[in-house]
Amino acid sequence: MNSRTTTHPTHEELAKAWREGYAAGWKDQECDFPPHTSENPYKEYQKMSDNVNHPKHYESGPFECIELTRLLSFDWGNVVKYCYRWQSKNGVEDLRKALWYANDAVIHGIPLYAATGLFDQRYFIFCHSLFGALADTDWAGLKDLWRAFANNCSNKDILTAINNKINEIEKEGK
Repeated sequence: MNSRTTTHPTHEELAKAWREGYAAGWKDQECDFPPHTSENPYKEYQKMSDNVNHPKHYESGPFECIELTRLLSFDWGNVVKYCYRWQSKNGVEDLRKALWYANDAVIHGIPLYAATGLFDQRYFIFCHSLFGALADTDWAGLKDLWRAFANNCSNKDILTAINNKINEIEKEGK
């Protein structure tokens, strides 16, 4: 065996490590930053929270929504955005918007991930980890939706998960 040969962690190991690190609060930890950085940028970032730059309905989950949506295509990013915030902003109307964007993406054959030319296995693993974190916490009561995204299920599974949640809410009269 070549001395330069290294073993790489599996996708599952990377996803688990990312979720555990995030859950452990690694964003809040002090660490060494480049010399031009005066302090932890995440702490600076937290000071700027407001309705324009960092609305609460996008920050209240296990991570800020844009961390995931910026990696997705426009339609699928909107599906995630509206599902992420539905309980904090416009209720079932946001889920209906998400369903509209999901239908539009399916009709027009829009891929899930943004066509940036930068997408590689690391981004796939990162997206999978973020969707997994949402599923693990049953964020916004949409565990089935986040699981469908995390497991690369069919578009039908995604549409069904959104539609089922809308029907559930309407039955409960929320």
